[in-house]
Amino acid sequence: MRNKSVQKIKRSVLLLLIIILSTLPLLMNCNKKKVNGKIQIILISVDTLRGDHLSSYGYFRDTSPHLSKLVKDSVYYTNAYPNGCWTMPSHMSLLTGTFPSRHGIDKDWTSIKNKKYPKLNESIKNIAEVLKSYNINIKTLKFARLPNELGFGRGYDKNYIIDSFHSNKLINKVLKELENNKKENFFLFIHTWMVHAPYANTYFLEKGKIGKKKRRFIGNFRKLGNKIEKTSSYFRSFLKKNNLFNVDFCMTLYDSGIHYVDQCIGIIINKSKQLGIYDDLMFIVVSDHGEHFEEHFPNKFYDYHGKDFYEEFIKVPLIIKYPHTFKGKMIDHHVSLIDVLPTILNYYKLKIPSFVQGESLLKPYLNKNRKYIVSEAISLPNLERKMIRVGHLKYIITMKEPFKPGRINWNSIIMRRLYDLKEDPLEQNNLYKDLKFRRICIDFEKTLLKIINNSAKTNRSGKETKLDDETLGQMEALGYL
Repeated sequence: MRNKSVQKIKRSVLLLLIIILSTLPLLMNCNKKKVNGKIQIILISVDTLRGDHLSSYGYFRDTSPHLSKLVKDSVYYTNAYPNGCWTMPSHMSLLTGTFPSRHGIDKDWTSIKNKKYPKLNESIKNIAEVLKSYNINIKTLKFARLPNELGFGRGYDKNYIIDSFHSNKLINKVLKELENNKKENFFLFIHTWMVHAPYANTYFLEKGKIGKKKRRFIGNFRKLGNKIEKTSSYFRSFLKKNNLFNVDFCMTLYDSGIHYVDQCIGIIINKSKQLGIYDDLMFIVVSDHGEHFEEHFPNKFYDYHGKDFYEEFIKVPLIIKYPHTFKGKMIDHHVSLIDVLPTILNYYKLKIPSFVQGESLLKPYLNKNRKYIVSEAISLPNLERKMIRVGHLKYIITMKEPFKPGRINWNSIIMRRLYDLKEDPLEQNNLYKDLKFRRICIDFEKTLLKIINNSAKTNRSGKETKLDDETLGQMEALGYL
């Protein structure tokens, strides 16, 4: 009797295995993405663009009509966060899929002033180099004024050290490259400073608000060139001298810059449609950090970022138009900019390098609200801040005199903050002061310590480089020096 029962169980198991094996190809096909033969990618980073100032986010001004149309063809990640809160570390994280503590571009901007800055960790490749490492015969193109000396220029066939959105003449160079490569595999990276201070656009400025001469001066300011006397500081002085230096006026100019950049992105989108490559494109729009308009620091509303991890500093847009699929989707769980590189590789079925710390956004998460979001690398000298976020809880620590790879000094923490963004979206109430939240903070700190220490272990570069005079001039014009 017992043998009959055993035999019956064996037959049932065998039958189940046959059913599973017979349906496995069907299950695999259900999850298999259709990937077009060509790999054509455009990645646009809009420096200093706050996520909540886009029309598609519900902002009160129609700042981004072209991006709103793009969102309808895309996946719109409404809670995206960079891994640093100023340009250099944040962009290198975007382009390598690694934290600043791993890629090494994590110093404050006084290092730039001293004409030295860390180079990209030699064991890490940026996205252009990664794509070049596969046998896919891909053309890599870059339009960005990000320092080659730091590793931003590695792996590109054509490296235009320009802001292509500065003028129609320069954006035409982008359009020409699109035309030349429409039948080829290509990766095109564009970075623009046109939203960053000085806020030199007037689209949303009411007529009659200021005189025509002053309005013309603001609108043409960037065309005056990057001479020392024509810097972000000079522009600030102009605003103060003319009683225009206030948060409403500066925000109006800032929003006008977003509208201008949106028009430039619209030109590229329209050109891709004319060339017949729009449907095949992976088209990504993102930012490296936001901008502060007096939300947490009184009287700080002009060119004020890189200092902290409040939402206005680090909540950025991320829009990904996947070729032929996933149209009009809105994702509200938290994602990180280190996830962009592995997402690109995953979509095109290319191997994700072992140094990458991000995760593909195409990967299903069992519990999306449990994903750790980590940001680090601020711009202030002699300080470092590290942030970890899970769900609606955000924990920030401030370290004094950081050192070692990864800018860490766990023995010199001078401030701890915990915010519940569900109950306190404006981040006004530091819960660390309440003893009942202390255990949560300790657990967050242990997790953050483990993540950063593990990340910094493989930062073996330790090399610094001198920045050329052109780069220093640009940094000065933007107000960094």
